[in-house]
Formats: sequence, C-alpha cells, structure tokens
Amino acid sequence: MRHRFVRRTFAISLTIFLAAGLVACQPQDQTGETVAAGTAAQPLIGFAMDTLVIERWESDRNIFVATVNEQGGEVIVQNANGSSEEQENQIRYLIKKAVDVLVVVAIDEKALGDEIQLARERGIHVIAYDRMIHQTDLDFYISFDSAAVGELMARALVRQNPEGRYILMNGSAEDWNTALIRKGIDTVFGEDEDHVIVRELSATNWSADDAYAKFRQLLDSDTDFNGIICGNDALAGAAVRALALYRKSGDIAVTGQDADLDACQRIVEGTQLMTVYKPIGTLAKAAAEAAMDLARGDSPEANDTIDVNGTKIPYARLTPVAVNRSNIDAVIIASGFHSQKDVYRNIPQDLWPRQG
Repeated sequence: MRHRFVRRTFAISLTIFLAAGLVACQPQDQTGETVAAGTAAQPLIGFAMDTLVIERWESDRNIFVATVNEQGGEVIVQNANGSSEEQENQIRYLIKKAVDVLVVVAIDEKALGDEIQLARERGIHVIAYDRMIHQTDLDFYISFDSAAVGELMARALVRQNPEGRYILMNGSAEDWNTALIRKGIDTVFGEDEDHVIVRELSATNWSADDAYAKFRQLLDSDTDFNGIICGNDALAGAAVRALALYRKSGDIAVTGQDADLDACQRIVEGTQLMTVYKPIGTLAKAAAEAAMDLARGDSPEANDTIDVNGTKIPYARLTPVAVNRSNIDAVIIASGFHSQKDVYRNIPQDLWPRQG
C-alpha cells in the first residue's frame, strides 16, 4: 500500500499532558484547527470530529493525538460542532493540507461521499472512527460493537423488571450506530413478549436539550412506561432531569452508554440503572496506531470485516462492558477511568465502599 510522507515547512505545537488530564492552550490558524507537535517530514493525520461538547470526545481527541505524537506523527484536529456542512468543508480543508491519513467521526455519512472519493483520488487513506461510513473506498473501520451496546442495555432492563414498557430515545437518525443499537435491543426484547418499546423518539444531532424537551412532552402525556433506553449518557441525563420534575427520578429505570462521569454519579445515587462502558483509551489508541500504520504503508490490525457493496472493509471491533451499581468500582474506578472521589462526590463519605 503506497504511503506518502509530505515535507512541511512549519508545525504548530500542541502539548498534551494526558496523564494529568490537561490540554494546554492550543494555537489556531484562521481555520480554527489545532495541530499537534511534530517535525517536518513526519506523517500528517487529519482527525475530523463531530463535536467536543460531549465529555467522551475530548478524551478521544487527547488520547488519539498523544498516541500519534508518541509514534512521531502530527495531527490536525477539526471540530465541526455538530454541523454536517461544516464537516464537509473541514474534510476538504484537510485534503488540501495533504494529510496522509484522514480519520472521520461522521456526522452524516451519506453527505460525505464526494469528500471520501476526493481523498482517495489524492492518495489519502481513510478510516471511519466509531461511526461507519458506507463507502467502498474506506481503508479501515474501528468501533465498539453497537449492537452489543443495545443488547446490554435491554438485558439490564429485563433483569430489572419482570415485564416492561419502555421509551427509546435514539441519538441522531443519521448515525448508523443508532440502527445497530436498535438491532441489539430488538434481539433481546424479541425473546420475551412481556418487554416492548411503546414510544420511539430521536434527539436531533444527539442534542440533550432536544431530548429534554421531548421527555417533558412525553411526561405530560398519558403514556404508561417503566423504563427509558437512551442512546448515550447525555440523553440519559436529560431523561433523569425531566423525571425529577415529576418526582419520578429513581422510580423509572434509565439506561445509557459512554460511562460519563455524571452518569456514573447517577448510578451510585440510584437515578440511572446502568451505562455501557466503552474503554475510550483502547479505541483512540488503536485508531491512532492504525492511522500511523497506514501512513507508513503497513496494514492495521483488524479482527473482523464489514461488507460494503461486496467489498470487505477491515474492521477492528471492540467489546463494550455493562456497568451498574454492583460493578462500577471494579470496572470504572479500579481501571482509573474515573476516581472514587469524583464518582461518589454526592454520597456521604462514610457510605463509600472501602477500596483495596
């Protein structure tokens, strides 16, 4: 596989103190992108992101950039702030910058066909990160198993309730993971007719504010339900806030994914049943390593393939983990993903579990 090392005459420094969880002030040019520290003649990776508003995406960025830096590469990070049109423009900017590899967290995969084709025409490798882009020109796809995420959430609700009527709050309808999560949910509920989805909603662009407004409308109606499945923890937070207004917080089971800090706090407080932990460090580091492999002409490690119009795309499929009150200390705190002090911040300290 042909690789391209393009000599550049300048680099803008981005210093990442990953171990301390700090990102230093980052210089920007007129486009607003940040560029990781590196030297001329090193592989240049373009990272086109959906947003940095949601907690987990900052971690993805930091770990990804740090890993590329450690391997001697540079990164240009672009943040589209949830705008599909802006992401198209930013990808074209990265192509103009002659990146060696383009890594994309797609907002609307259907809108990126021209950009992906242009990148490949310019000899740029393309990786779909976390969200699939159904283009045969992809070099690599890396993500957690989203169908398994749906199954984990649904099984948690089945264990909680002998029978259940549930609300499903999806994320963006343009995100392929949304359909995969639903597939996993249907697999579980299809095994037991006593568990059904009575209302299905979608949060525009994964907006927690939009989800909150829709939960308020739902709670004002006469819909009978005893559980809420949410596409991520930000949407689960919106559900819990709405339930609190109606004095139902903690009475109705709520699920989410990403193991955001506030979701972990809600779990120990009893207002969220569970979350799905996807070790972001594993995902971001593996994606960065795959990008550097492609830039150097090597093949990234994959454990599966995904079929796109008859073409097998190499797929690194990662396994998510269900987290609830019983295992949050062993999975989240013991791994260092969040500290005990932060997770139990709202719980009296004499009620914290003993460590060690």
